[in-house]
Amino acid sequence: MNEFAGYEATHEETMRLYGRSLPEDHRRRYAALEALKIGFGGVAYVARVLGMSRRTLYTGIRELEQMRDGDPNHPQRPSGGAARIRRPGGGRPPLTPEEPVLREALSEVLEAHSAGSPTDPLVRWTDLKPLQLARELVVLGVTVSRHTAANLLAQTGFRRRSLRKELITGYVDPHERDQQFRHIAELRRRARQHGTPVLCIDTKKKELLGPLHRRGPCYSTGPQRVHDHDYRHLASGVLVPHGVYDVVNNHGFITLGTSHDTSAFACDALFLAWTLLFCFCYPTATELLVLCDGGGSNAARSLRFKEDLIALAQRLGLRLRIAHYPPYTSKWNPIEHRLFSQVERTWSGVILDSPETARWTVERTTTDTGLRVTARILDKFYALGRKCSDGFREIKDQFIRHDLSLGQWNYVVDPNGFS
Repeated sequence: MNEFAGYEATHEETMRLYGRSLPEDHRRRYAALEALKIGFGGVAYVARVLGMSRRTLYTGIRELEQMRDGDPNHPQRPSGGAARIRRPGGGRPPLTPEEPVLREALSEVLEAHSAGSPTDPLVRWTDLKPLQLARELVVLGVTVSRHTAANLLAQTGFRRRSLRKELITGYVDPHERDQQFRHIAELRRRARQHGTPVLCIDTKKKELLGPLHRRGPCYSTGPQRVHDHDYRHLASGVLVPHGVYDVVNNHGFITLGTSHDTSAFACDALFLAWTLLFCFCYPTATELLVLCDGGGSNAARSLRFKEDLIALAQRLGLRLRIAHYPPYTSKWNPIEHRLFSQVERTWSGVILDSPETARWTVERTTTDTGLRVTARILDKFYALGRKCSDGFREIKDQFIRHDLSLGQWNYVVDPNGFS
């Protein structure tokens, strides 16, 4: 059934004129009568034309129904007597912060229960919730409801806010950081022009396997019971999800490792993603642009990672252009908010009892913008504490060439070496 299309503009203007000529109670019952006459879609349409809320219209509909209960020849007005517009029992008028008694009490309570930022004089916070504020005001002789206390906090500038992860925990030269971001943007632009694959890599946080709690709801026909604690010894295993994200095609590849997050694991995951998926998307590619963070298993200063990159380039037979995001800026890596956030949404409320369950669920990750995800399990042991081979420092410059500008974050790995 289609919604009512509406009257002509002149008829709507007549409705508004007539509605403004009526007192409040007659106006809502007139609006309710118009809505009932229209039928489906009438409440929304009349509310929009007359500038009334739907709640007011539903109140008018209930009043029309109440008028049928009495004598049909002398119907009882829901508002009361003939001279009355509103029902009796409206209560005392609401308190406002402009009233002296409330203003003084509110100022006294907030002064005792608020603190300010040492760096920004305009930022203050309080430890009071609306119900606690209402109780504190009662002690000072002012009675307000919980909702009124919430409005008072909002009117004085205190609103519910969550903490924002924006402060950088370490120091990076802001000019170098900006220069690197501009350089990465230029690399991506040139790669797209030449058809070069742009792959973002990163390791997601580790996931415990077993009947353990996960945040978020999940549709089910009955309750799912898990342990009341998420201790490590209650898990049957650990998953190390490594992601490779194709920025151009909006396609992700998740490698579910069962060992440790090492540089060898990161390179094996990239090799698996390329050979099983991305090589078919770019059959003529001779070079890869790989964007990664500055720390972790793919740290910019790690010699082990560079040695594994040389082996990876030789296995793939491709030149690797590596660009690291500056330290403490990993949240700007596209894989974080385009792939990992969607995988986390898919895993919301799901019990990851095995690597197979995790793989099956992660491959169901999709978005309206066309994200597709492929997943594989890499059941291989990776030892911790591995050091680079003897003599690697002497030969690494034969295969790795750092850029002249910001070379600590940008370099090229050639499988055949530089002459």
